Amino acid sequence: MSAALRQVVIRYGSYPVVMLPAAVAAVAVASSALPAWPALALIASVGVTAVALLERLSPYEPEWQRDHGDLNADVVHGVVNFGLLALAGVLLHALRQFLPIDGGWPHQWPGAMQLLLAGLIVDAGLYTMHRLSHRYAWAWRLHAVHHGAERLYWLNGERRHPLSALLMAGPGLAVAVLLGAPPHVLSAWLTLLSVQLAFQHANLDYRVGPLRRWLGVAEVHRWHHKREYENAQVNFGEFFMIWDHLCGTYLDRPEALRAGDVGLREEKLPLDYRGQLTWPFRQHARHRETAAGILAFAQHLSAGYSALYAGDLKGAYAAFERAHVLAQTHTIRHVCSHIAFLRWAISARDWREAAGQLVRIPASLLFTWLWMPRGNTGGARVGALRSMPVADELRPFLEPYR
Repeated sequence: MSAALRQVVIRYGSYPVVMLPAAVAAVAVASSALPAWPALALIASVGVTAVALLERLSPYEPEWQRDHGDLNADVVHGVVNFGLLALAGVLLHALRQFLPIDGGWPHQWPGAMQLLLAGLIVDAGLYTMHRLSHRYAWAWRLHAVHHGAERLYWLNGERRHPLSALLMAGPGLAVAVLLGAPPHVLSAWLTLLSVQLAFQHANLDYRVGPLRRWLGVAEVHRWHHKREYENAQVNFGEFFMIWDHLCGTYLDRPEALRAGDVGLREEKLPLDYRGQLTWPFRQHARHRETAAGILAFAQHLSAGYSALYAGDLKGAYAAFERAHVLAQTHTIRHVCSHIAFLRWAISARDWREAAGQLVRIPASLLFTWLWMPRGNTGGARVGALRSMPVADELRPFLEPYR
């Protein structure tokens, strides 16, 4: 077989050749035609290994083939998270026995239909928690361990902080268990999902044609790993993309993402597993104060008040937002920035803004020393715990701790 023909075969044959047998075997387990053990272990190991080997034959990005020093930590992530999810499933099913209710699970349905139903429930839960993990700063700190990878390859799907893994998978699993989903059906779906996640993050040059609109494959999921936080709020689906279509977060573009396009723009994560476990709890969002930064804060705050007294409400609000971003490392300046927003709200007769600032002023007084969401612009129009991209003009004044 010529190299060109081999590439075409791998490009268009990889996904169906691996996923279809895995799906058939998972259905057989869900239908009780195959024992869950050792069938599910074989499905996962053969499927994931096949993706890893195919990467070597036809890589999407040659630079991602090189070990970035992340392999050992990613292996530990995979082992730990598989174990945690298995334990969580066992505990949920054990607790389910004490609930005196019939969840109404359709046990009379064929195994394939039960498997699909369980998959839709779990996947909807994953999508929901995935989006929330990007919205709330405390959850993003945990989930950012996954996004900190500077290459995409078969093992990335399991690179998750264990607390993030439980947070994302827990609600969907809990709903399925409460409804009465049998353990072997849920286990079969999670096994199929493990092979899907290997494909979703694979450094493999493969295509699925129009199905990329409905399945969470690498062609569309790579956009979710864009280095710029603001550009990565798309394609949250793990297995199915129907949730992204329904919620308006689906993106499909013809451009190719390459080395240097993925990871975290603002920070660089440790390569070791222990370092990645502790990273979310460090004070990364804090910054050294510089004389230039303090002066810039004073200038933006003064410009905001000048605009406010001149009747330029829009200009005043924008200036106060910039001042707030620069004020978050110092309690007094942080409080002053929220007082400025309150003054603006009174002038504009915006009582919603005023109410939000009356909450934020004491919060900034009490919690600035502990943690603040990086880049948050401070107004009541955005969530108080939401991290946001820092404007280019302000970034030089926010030198991160190293």
